[in-house]
Amino acid sequence: MVGLANYFYLIRTQKIKMEQQKYLFYCGEPNSMNYSSISLDNDYTLKIWRPKIYEITPKGLFTPAFFTWGVLHILGLFHCPEYRVFLIYYKNKKIANYTVVQPKYFRSAFMDKDNLQIGPVGTAEDHRRKGLAFYTIQKILEFYRDQNRKFWYVARKENEPSLQLVEKVGFRKYGEGIKRKKFIGGILDTYIIEKTF
Repeated sequence: MVGLANYFYLIRTQKIKMEQQKYLFYCGEPNSMNYSSISLDNDYTLKIWRPKIYEITPKGLFTPAFFTWGVLHILGLFHCPEYRVFLIYYKNKKIANYTVVQPKYFRSAFMDKDNLQIGPVGTAEDHRRKGLAFYTIQKILEFYRDQNRKFWYVARKENEPSLQLVEKVGFRKYGEGIKRKKFIGGILDTYIIEKTF
């Protein structure tokens, strides 16, 4: 019984720690971003992936989060059908970078219906500091340039590389908030803006 009590204490402690983490919220529109003429090395290839019934997650990225987003897309539970994952492959085999484009859904109540969020962004350790994330975000913004959409980017306040990336692209700081935990595993967590700048 003591072990079970300790388990629930640890879960509650972790939940409190997560709720104390601060997040910065950035927003911007494709026509107001800083574009630069950068290109990929010949070893890299950019591909745009969308879920299909027979492929809910991108190959090599089978996680609860990607599975959940794939199901939300297939069931039409996003506010618009724009869920995509921009993937950079190294030598057409290994994923070097992934950047997710998410429409509004229950986790992102701060967004309007036609807004999109960029993120999460992930780069394999041996492919970092090569400008892959910056390149991909620029390609995403170019992809939606004619659609007059507002984009959001959310990052932990202490995640300096992520903050530097979004500011380099040209997003403006909008507000600060938290991620409210609702269920073990994080699938139902929601982002909340507590103050705006």
